Amino acid sequence: MKHNLYRWIAFSVILVFSLASSIASGENLNVSPFFKEDFAKSPAVTMVSFSGKQTDWKGLAVYKSVSVAGDNEKADAIARGVKKDGAKADFKETSFRDGKLYFGFYGLGGEGQHRRYLFYLDMRPKGKDKTTLVYIEGDWSADEVKEMITKKIK
Repeated sequence: MKHNLYRWIAFSVILVFSLASSIASGENLNVSPFFKEDFAKSPAVTMVSFSGKQTDWKGLAVYKSVSVAGDNEKADAIARGVKKDGAKADFKETSFRDGKLYFGFYGLGGEGQHRRYLFYLDMRPKGKDKTTLVYIEGDWSADEVKEMITKKIK
């Protein structure tokens, strides 16, 4: 009986840690497939990803970005994923053009090093064929994230 109890406790601990790890790394998001190597194999996709010691910015734990140019199907898939994740966001700032999501900035919760944010920009309504999605995780406020992303886009 004790043996089964220990086995159940060990299983529960492993499950809790794996769920926490998955949540912390953004794996439970609808947009997570767009940051995978399979998606980035397309010549229309550019992906950047770094974490931990790879970043020069203090407090930034994870930075992932993906841009799509010349593939409306992939860009539209990203928009659908962003809308689904945005619907569950703690806060959001959005802008629409011609009935389509043009800009979105979303706070996805988390605490300390694991605050999560999504930034989305679809330039197609302005005549430029580029859609960009950024996932950020770290100990940054929403204002700090917006400032950093704004500098990178300019």
